[in-house]
Amino acid sequence: MKTELHIHTTFSDGALTPKEIVKEASAKGVRILSITDHDAIGAYHTALPEAEHVGISLVPGIELNTDGIDGELHILGYCFDPQHPKMTEHIYWRTKQRNNWAAKIVSQLNDLGYAISLADVRRHVPGDVIVRTHIAAELVRQGYFPTADDAYQALLKKGKPAFVERVAFSAEKAIQLVHECGGKAFLAHPAIYRSSVPLQRLLSYGLDGIEVYHSEHSDEDSVYWLEVTKQYGLLVSGGSDYHGTSARKKKEIAIGSVQLDTDSKNYWIKRAEES
Repeated sequence: MKTELHIHTTFSDGALTPKEIVKEASAKGVRILSITDHDAIGAYHTALPEAEHVGISLVPGIELNTDGIDGELHILGYCFDPQHPKMTEHIYWRTKQRNNWAAKIVSQLNDLGYAISLADVRRHVPGDVIVRTHIAAELVRQGYFPTADDAYQALLKKGKPAFVERVAFSAEKAIQLVHECGGKAFLAHPAIYRSSVPLQRLLSYGLDGIEVYHSEHSDEDSVYWLEVTKQYGLLVSGGSDYHGTSARKKKEIAIGSVQLDTDSKNYWIKRAEES
């Protein structure tokens, strides 16, 4: 039985719709799936009927983008109530903030001589969540850059001319939100951050687990972080972080290509059976 606990759809910055993701996951033999769009859960509701039809257990999931004292970290939330008013409220607030943030980036790009509009960017946004990938896609469409990754690296990432800070939402608040909604909070892809992970602070916030297995983790990374989970009694997750060809990823990682160790997989199978 395959699991896939980190995947993105058109509701954030992925290439495939929720139904397409379920269909592809089923074809790859995935039986436990969690869609973890950035600051959005609409894909869960859209995908659920299709998942039930093909026999996939769909775990409520989200990837919360955070910043603040702990740096830029991504917190994965699992097994929460997708209808919880606190989660709905947070997503509404975050969507509004992202729209304001995107407008500031577009204004800054205009000042730099890139003639794009927010309306142009919205053509690349199938759902409600605007991400920098969508802005990069419009820069490509206008002919300013050959690829979205080129645009991102030149203008949109931290330290570059069109970078704009988002309104801060801390890792501590993200973990608290997931817990208030009845879920478990995991640190996403710990080996790929540019600065060291403030593990002790995250533990003090109540972190439940770590994404040990990820498409950008080496075998050595996974061994290290698995030992960390054993040391602190944390749960283990893992997934491909599939985005498809529309994102900035230099290579496309196959759905279901990243698998858990046996003990960790058994935990998720048990959770799926209980839900």
